[in-house]
Amino acid sequence: MRKLFIIVQSLTLIFILLFSFPLAIFAQQVIQANPINQKATVFITPRSGTFLEGSTFEVPIFLNTHNNSINALQLEVKFDPKKLSIVKPSGGQSIIGIWVEPPSFSNTQGFVRIVGAIPNSITTESGLITTITFKAIASGPTTIFISKTTKVLASDGFGSEVPTSLDQAVYTIMRRPPEDVKVFSETHPFTDQWYNNDSPIVSWEKNPQVTDFSFTYDNKPFTIPDNIPDTEETTISFPDSAEGISYFHIKSRKKDVWGATTHFPIRIDTTAPAGFTPHVESLQTKTDEESSRAIVSFFTTDNLSGIDHYEIGIIDQSTPADVSPAFVQSESPFLLPVNTEHGSRLIVRAFDRAGNVRDVSMNVSVPFALTTAIRSNVVWILALLLIIILILLLIHYLIGHKILANFKKALKIIHDEERQPFAIVPRLQPQGVSEHFEPQFQQKAMPQHIQVPEIQIPVVRLPEDHIYTPNADSALNR
Repeated sequence: MRKLFIIVQSLTLIFILLFSFPLAIFAQQVIQANPINQKATVFITPRSGTFLEGSTFEVPIFLNTHNNSINALQLEVKFDPKKLSIVKPSGGQSIIGIWVEPPSFSNTQGFVRIVGAIPNSITTESGLITTITFKAIASGPTTIFISKTTKVLASDGFGSEVPTSLDQAVYTIMRRPPEDVKVFSETHPFTDQWYNNDSPIVSWEKNPQVTDFSFTYDNKPFTIPDNIPDTEETTISFPDSAEGISYFHIKSRKKDVWGATTHFPIRIDTTAPAGFTPHVESLQTKTDEESSRAIVSFFTTDNLSGIDHYEIGIIDQSTPADVSPAFVQSESPFLLPVNTEHGSRLIVRAFDRAGNVRDVSMNVSVPFALTTAIRSNVVWILALLLIIILILLLIHYLIGHKILANFKKALKIIHDEERQPFAIVPRLQPQGVSEHFEPQFQQKAMPQHIQVPEIQIPVVRLPEDHIYTPNADSALNR
């Protein structure tokens, strides 16, 4: 019996050795006839993401054949129906050319099924199978995965199933924050306009399920309030606010989720435009002597809101002070009619864009003809005054240095010399000269370079029998 067992065992080993090599050759031929190199991959992109509750998003699903030739597939995708729901199971683009059965899905059971063929087969690294559109219906993490029932068939004439690696994606669904808070103001309704009210009142709407609000008020345009609730009310006021542009920032909380921030600008300008003085230039009319016109020019500025417009009011100066003129909007320069009898009172009002007003008033009268002439020839008049001043300064200089007095004295001496008669001086009769000698007279003229005081010299007539003596001659010469 034992020998028989040994014989059977030996025959079995011989049989295995005889038939193992042909089987290996046959298996290699089968593999060459039906070459499946490696696993295909069905993958989802993106594999992760965050979406808001109530939003929709697309999930593309691709096929990587890994050098395998594929001509058909069956895809089944599963998801959590409590977190997601399918809006559209397939997009308009796919590698599937023939749909074996229409795409089907169930938002109750949480799956989508696609079965189709690929004409002429395909070898690809990222062939788009389908694009599924989901809607996030509840917050929290959720998973979308490729079911094990998914099949990829090779284009080998036998419809061989290609081993497939299946993918999944994990998404986070966040609670949708409340919508932006709708803010409005009865005192400052338009955000692009200026107001002269420095105590704005701001209100806002409270949407359903909103519990409270966080807000702040400053001069920065993009401040984000903190996550600490400030109020549950929907109205607040800010008395005695500063001039300029301020901003009211507010956000709401809904189910412990803070919403986006609303920024509401408030423009305040309580200061009137800068003071100014109108310039008036009178114009005399030749056709009407009873009236005159004047050109009024004016200009001012405003630091915050800017100048909006000007208004002009004209009233007779004889009108009582409590009577206000009618104002009309005008621009500079303005042609002003003037009452020649009493004159006119002009009031110029400057308005800024916040409604602040600056009033400037002045009396305008018709100038006299002399005044008009002076204004017309002011340059020549100034030149004439300058010449007169120079002449007066020259006269003052001459008098101060006695030059003029000495000059007048010299002129008088010359004038007196011209009117003075000659002095007659008899010659002495020398000894030995006949007594019948006729005396000769000699004219003596005063040197011109000697200044002689004004002296009256008497004229002496000698008698015929006068006998000359030295004393008499001296006296005469003096």
